[in-house]
Amino acid sequence: MSEPIPKGQLVEGDVIATLDMRFLNALVLQGALENTGKEYLPVTIDRVERHDELKYENGVKDHNAVLLYFKGSKRPLKLNTTNLRAIASQHGTIGKNWHGKKIALGLKQEYRPDLRAKGPCVRVLFCDPDTGRKPDAF
Repeated sequence: MSEPIPKGQLVEGDVIATLDMRFLNALVLQGALENTGKEYLPVTIDRVERHDELKYENGVKDHNAVLLYFKGSKRPLKLNTTNLRAIASQHGTIGKNWHGKKIALGLKQEYRPDLRAKGPCVRVLFCDPDTGRKPDAF
């Protein structure tokens, strides 16, 4: 018979804060959205970094990874093609010009290869980061 699970520490605050995650992901963004009560999170781009090889804690490696850092956050967003195109359509294709620009992040239910099913994905939204209005409204 296996050993019983020992008693852990009671978590009464934000569960996300207890997790060690280096990157912005859907779970972290969900927590931030719940804290703000909004459907989107306005963020300001601090910098863009490209990594020839990025090694995750589970040992998996990613080549030519682009990380987007935000002012006031330690967790970068690893850019996928969808989010890269969304930012480029709003602020151009030159990463150095993204510094100081605002974007809005939200969650969308889309296909996730890691789940092999639909699930929440971090997405750069096509809206005014300050007001949440869609492009045709501003």
